[in-house]
Amino acid sequence: MRMGIKPPDGSAGAIAVSSSNPRPRPWRHLLPRLAAAGAPLLTLLDFDGTLSDIAARPEDAALRPGNASLLQTLASDMPGVIAAVGIISGRALDDVAGRVGVPGLIYAGNHGLEIAGPGLRYRHPAAATAIPMMADVAGRLAAALDGIPGVAVENKGITLTMHYRQTPAEYRCRAVAGFYDAVRPLVDSGRCRITTAKAALELRPAADWHKGRALDLIRARIAPGAVPLYIGDDATDEDAFRAAQAAGGAGVCVRPAGNADTAAGWRLTSPAAVTAALSELAMLGSASF
Repeated sequence: MRMGIKPPDGSAGAIAVSSSNPRPRPWRHLLPRLAAAGAPLLTLLDFDGTLSDIAARPEDAALRPGNASLLQTLASDMPGVIAAVGIISGRALDDVAGRVGVPGLIYAGNHGLEIAGPGLRYRHPAAATAIPMMADVAGRLAAALDGIPGVAVENKGITLTMHYRQTPAEYRCRAVAGFYDAVRPLVDSGRCRITTAKAALELRPAADWHKGRALDLIRARIAPGAVPLYIGDDATDEDAFRAAQAAGGAGVCVRPAGNADTAAGWRLTSPAAVTAALSELAMLGSASF
């Protein structure tokens, strides 16, 4: 029987990021430990910047070539090695499920506030009050940001995002100030909170919920005892890195080498490297490392 993911020193126990070596280690050092895991892997990934290259506009993001077939293989052809495969995204549930389009996966949208997959349907109780709040603030934001080039407001039902990736630098402070002014009543009243992402600001319900709690819920409902592997690229993925590692698994950040500002213990350098890593995972059932 496989004996569990072990830390780099070879001692028993979960992977940890030691204080003497805070930089995430390369994926190649994690792969043999995944191959030796004592339980099936619960493989969860972010979408944008992980399975998809970062797009100038959110609506242009798409799976990288090869990822769909690899996800399908992991989800359906590796019993005993892969417990389940899922996507946890800041996008709305229907949006991310449509863009990935692979049946049999677990899809979590709005940072896990809504989840659907084989044997699992979940919507956080905060969703009921969040939907009318987000619709109202989306209208107010559109008015407040009118005339600022490149800014886009995306109402995702339960959450809302202002994107400013295409906003010229000289307008960004104005866009950020307009966002904070428009959402301040909801934040000051304790109904909502603000989080940051790449070239974006997000408004979420104030509920204590994030990708890490979504990971824990998926594991408890679908794959108790599985070793969680979470791969993501953004600040919103940090909670999931911590949750995966607290459960004895691994968090893998997707970013260039040299950036140590992450809770993840492991690293892939780009979405292209994620595709290569998925291919290596797909060989775990037969490969020896």
